[in-house]
This record gives sequence, structure tokens and C-alpha cells, in this order.
Amino acid sequence: MAPNFDQRAYSHDAHPPSTLWTKDEYTKVWEHFLDKFAAIQSRFPAPIDRFEEEGRAKMQKIVMRMIERRAPITLVLPAFPFKSPNSTDKVLGKLPDRAEELSMERLERFCREVEEAYPPGCKMVIFSDGRVFNDLLGVSLSDLRAFENEMQAMVKEAGHTHIYFDSMDNYVKNVDDPIPEILERFNVLHMDFDTRIKTEAAIRNTYCSFCKFLERDLAQQWVGMSRSAMKRSCGKIAKQMMHRNVGFSALVDDSYPDALRISIHQYDNAGPKFGIHLIPQKSGKPRTPWHSVVCEDLDSTPHTVDLKDVDTDKYDLVYKHGRKWGY
Repeated sequence: MAPNFDQRAYSHDAHPPSTLWTKDEYTKVWEHFLDKFAAIQSRFPAPIDRFEEEGRAKMQKIVMRMIERRAPITLVLPAFPFKSPNSTDKVLGKLPDRAEELSMERLERFCREVEEAYPPGCKMVIFSDGRVFNDLLGVSLSDLRAFENEMQAMVKEAGHTHIYFDSMDNYVKNVDDPIPEILERFNVLHMDFDTRIKTEAAIRNTYCSFCKFLERDLAQQWVGMSRSAMKRSCGKIAKQMMHRNVGFSALVDDSYPDALRISIHQYDNAGPKFGIHLIPQKSGKPRTPWHSVVCEDLDSTPHTVDLKDVDTDKYDLVYKHGRKWGY
């Protein structure tokens, strides 16, 4: 099991309430949660965003089930796989840095604020998706383990008490090669993504997004390759990623049936998944910490950028724990 994984933290059982709450008290807790979640939620402009029309009611139903049982409000976030393999243009190295540190602070603060109005508490489960993709992106298992271990050390050092980690390894018999087992268990082996990419707009958009991401993340791998050959390789890997992600998503749902599913991807927020931003910034599109370098202004305003785009005339490199940490 993952070093700080404690199944007791996610028990779906709850102690019977010692006192009865009024309807107003239940509503007050829900509204407090909604207010705090709004601060980290990612939203599209109307009319693309469907949270008010559809998602809010779905979220309320999920959260209220936990509140009515006095269970900790549990959110599960598939994320924090490993650092981008492109340490030439995108990131500072293979281990967590200021970007992940800011993200952990943000998630911990959210949970603590929810707990202010709800004593049973709030838990944030980070379900690593590193084992889903690491071999496809050329990230070794040892590098993945080092990243996971440093994430857990970071949370412990900071004194965060509401963040927990989970991974695919906790749910498979063969931890050396978990993918075939997951694909078979959730009946994903025979999905025809070629047809779905051609006929389903949402699937096609995801495929195109993956291809674009792969062009940048594996940029060093494409050196000397023709653009057509690169696109073929990206397309092949993207389909494998999508195939595996269906199985992984099913595993997360199966493992946390009562939790609120949140995501680093932007959705229309109609539910059942709801997008969040891990590192807010005043300008530009928010990015994930494992694909970014953080530059902070004198007033502590963070900016997430590619390493190649850091203005070294304006920002100085900072070290922590003996490694490059941010600017």
C-alpha cells in the first residue's frame, strides 16, 4: 500500500449523529461547503458551463448524503502522476517543487475551511494516475516512486492533516504490470476508440488534446523526426492513454462510490465530475503543477509557466531541499 494510505480514513460507515439537526442546519453546512468550493472551482463562461442548471443539484445530492450520515465530506482527485518528462522546456526536474507545494496548501486550506462549519471534517484523496501513463511517456517506475514519496513527505512536513494519497497499486494483484488487470476487470479491452474518435465529438476533442499535450511533453523524443511521423506516434500513444484512462476512471468510481469526484480538467460542470484549479493566477489559463514552473512576484502572486518562458531578468531561481524549487 502507499506509505500514508489508511483505508480507515475512507470508511463509508459513519457514527450515528448524537443530536438531530434541523433542515436549516443541514442547508447551512451545504451552503458553506458550496461557498468554499467555489473558490477552487474552474468554470467556463455561460452558456458552456452547466453548473447552475445541472451540476449544483448533483453535487448537493452527493455532499448531502455524507452530511446526513455525519461522515467526513470526501473528495477524490485523480492527479499528481509525476513531473513532465520534458525538463528541458517545461519543468525544473523530476521531483515536486513550489508548484506542488502551492497546490497542497490550497487543497489543505479548502478542507480546513469546510471543517470550520462541519466538525466531522473534510478529506481530500489524491488518487495518483502515474501508473496509468508512466511507461507511455518514458517515465521510469523509480522516478514515479520518488515523486510519490516526495509528495507524501511534503504533506507531512507541512503538517497537512486532510490530504491522503491512494494509487492503483492498492487495488491490483500484479503491481508490476497493473494495466491489463484493470482493463479486463472493467471490460475496457475491446473498446473501439478509432470509431469513437470519428463519431463522437467529445472523444475526438479529448484525443486531439492528448495529441497536442504529447507533442510538447515528449518534444525531446521527436527531435529529428518528420512532423507526419511525430503525429502518427502521438496518435498511437493518445489512443492508448484514452483506453487506459477509461479503466482507471472506472477504478476510481468503484473505489470511492460515495465521494465527490473532482478533476484538474475543465468540464461543463454538469456533473458528476467537477473541475478545479490547483494554482490560481490572475492572467492566462491555469495549469497543472506537474507541467509547470512557478514564478512568484514580490507580493506572492504566483504565475505558472514553461521553464523556457521564465523571465530570468525578473525572477531569481530559488532552491529548497537541495534542489531547484521555483522562481
